[in-house]
Formats: sequence, C-alpha cells, structure tokens
Amino acid sequence: MSATPASRAIRIQRAESVDRMSDALARAFELWRDRNYAPRRDAIAAIARAAGYSVAMLENSIDALLKPFTNDALKMMAGRPSKIDRPKTIGFIAAGNVAGAGIHEIAIALIAGARVLIKTATAEPIFFAEFARTLAEVDRDAGARVEVSHWSRERADLTASLLEKCELVIAFGDDATIESLHRRNVIGFGSRVSGALIGDGIDSSRINQIAGLLARDVTLFEQLGCLSLHHVFVVSPDGRAARELALRMSVALDVLGDAMPPARIPIHDAGAIRTVRERARWRAIAGEPVELLESRGLGWTVIFEHRPDSFKVSPGFRTVHVTAVRDLAEFRECLAPVSGRIEAMAVVGDDCEIEARAMGIPYVCAPGEMQSPPLDWRHGGGDFLDIMMGS
Repeated sequence: MSATPASRAIRIQRAESVDRMSDALARAFELWRDRNYAPRRDAIAAIARAAGYSVAMLENSIDALLKPFTNDALKMMAGRPSKIDRPKTIGFIAAGNVAGAGIHEIAIALIAGARVLIKTATAEPIFFAEFARTLAEVDRDAGARVEVSHWSRERADLTASLLEKCELVIAFGDDATIESLHRRNVIGFGSRVSGALIGDGIDSSRINQIAGLLARDVTLFEQLGCLSLHHVFVVSPDGRAARELALRMSVALDVLGDAMPPARIPIHDAGAIRTVRERARWRAIAGEPVELLESRGLGWTVIFEHRPDSFKVSPGFRTVHVTAVRDLAEFRECLAPVSGRIEAMAVVGDDCEIEARAMGIPYVCAPGEMQSPPLDWRHGGGDFLDIMMGS
C-alpha cells in the first residue's frame, strides 16, 4: 500500500526534526570540545573543586568523553531509523562518580525524538545542567526537550514521580542503587569493569607507547567509571614481557602524576588502596612472585603478578594490576569472577582482539581509547540502543 500524503508529511516532519536535533547537538558538542569555552571551563573547575580532582585530569577526561560526538557521527546516528514504538519520554538517573556518564544514551534519546528528564547526582550536579544550557542557547527548541533536575536520595517521592511519568528510565550507579529501583521500566547500568589484553611478543619499540596509553586509561576519571582500566593481562609465557610492561607503566603513571595531579582521595578509598598495597607487600615477603610498584603517598600503585590470577577490581585512584598469562585459555580463566561484567577491553594483537570480541565484550579498542566509545557503543549489552534505534 502506498503512503498517504498525511503519512508522507509526518515522515518529512520527523526527518527534519531529527536533522535539527542532530545539528544542534553537533554544535553544542563542538563548543564543549573547546577548552576555552567558558561554560565548560567553569563547569570543570567547579566539579574538580567539589570532588577533589585536579583540573588537568578532568580536562583530559572530558576531552576523551566528548571525542566521539562529531558532526559526522551524529548525522550517521540520525540516519538510522528509530523504532516506531520507542519511548517518547525517557528519564535518566545520573551517577556521581564520572562527570558526563550517560551522555551517549542521552544523545541517542534526543536524536530518536524523545523528551529527556535528567536527575543529577548529589555528588555531581553540574555537567548535565551546563551542557543542557548550551544546547538551549544553540537551539531553543532542542534545549526545550531536556529538563535537568536535582534532589537528594532521601526524596524517594520525587524519584517515584520520575519513574511514573517516564515510559523508560535509564539508571546509572552502583548495583545497590539499581536494585533499589526494581521497576519494569528501568534499564540499569550498574557496577561494571574494564581491562586490557596484550598479546605475546610486544614490539620493544612500542612498549613505552603502549605503557603510556594504558597508564592514561588508568588515570582518566581517576579510574572510577565502567570504562576505567583495572587489570592488564599480558600473554607472556615466561613473564618477562609482562613485568617489563608493568615497570614501564609505573614510570608512565609517575609522569602523568605531574601532568595530571592525583585526586584528594576519600578516607575509605585511601584505606582500600593501603590494603591492596599491604597485601601485595606481605605476599612478596612470603616469597610469592608478586612485585609492588608504588608512588610516594597514594598517587599510583602497580602490582605485578608473575603467575595468573583472577581479575582484580581496583579501588580506583590509579591502582592497577598487571598479570602474566601463558595463553588466551588461561586469560579466559582469569576473567571468570567478572563474567558478564566486563564493559571494555583494550587490546594489542589480532588474536587478542578476536578473543575479546568472541567473548561479547561491548567495547573493544586500542590502548588510550577506553574513555571514547563510539555513539553506537552497545553499553551494558545494547538493550537501550535496541529499544530506541533500528538496524
């Protein structure tokens, strides 16, 4: 059956609306990629001051976060058909650990034509409020589709109201936060972790570069997001290449400590880092093949394990494990404790990339790119993307 004039008009109007939103987002992201853009500069300064982060670390982290949001990428996303039965009003409950976390899903929702309601976190109420203000300045109608609010966790009534008025709610946070919502219209992005897999026979001319890029992945956002690097596995049957990479990473982390000074670490997290260090120290004293590489203070920590060990979730703040494995089969065994929770894997080597993709890890990338997933990143397995967009 041929389309009626009315249906054709609706499709044309829809396409114009999508193109307009894509263009508005592209202009807003372009402004926010400029470090001299005053609203960005002021927001980063305020977030850093409140969280105890260095401005330099946060500048580099936001650069990485916004890198994929180019005009071409947004147009490509706009060119994908959105689902006819997609939600028209979507709520977002933002996390406080990473400024801007959720921006991929928010951009997709807006391009798909949804109205977006964002509840910011008490720990970080600034980024989305300021970005929404920029979007409204670029295009008033586009900005009118975004509403940013803030209330404390104690205001369960306001959270319940958000859940009622939205057809779909996307929640970011720890597993306890996600579990507390327990609603059918909620998609939760809970606690997830990321790692790296480095193939056998690292080219000696590249090892410093690889170590530097991995150290950067550890440093950005102070290692507190789902894309942050916790554990590096190196296919190294005799362990020498893995140990060398650990040593080079420690040097790179020390250099980055000058360029991006470490955060003011909360007491609880500082205690967790000390526990990790002391456990490694005593294991080494007991004769186990473990080496502790550490900065003065708690600026960074690298723990090298010569023998395979299970994936270690870091307490954050630049604390990373490097482990030698004999082969990819041994690597798979090491990942068993975090099966289903790996969000990203930085890889070096074709075999390692094939392995990571075969495991169904949502984002596989080169070292140094962990905080810059593409717009069509299948975050958490891709449920949200499948609900909103066609193939």
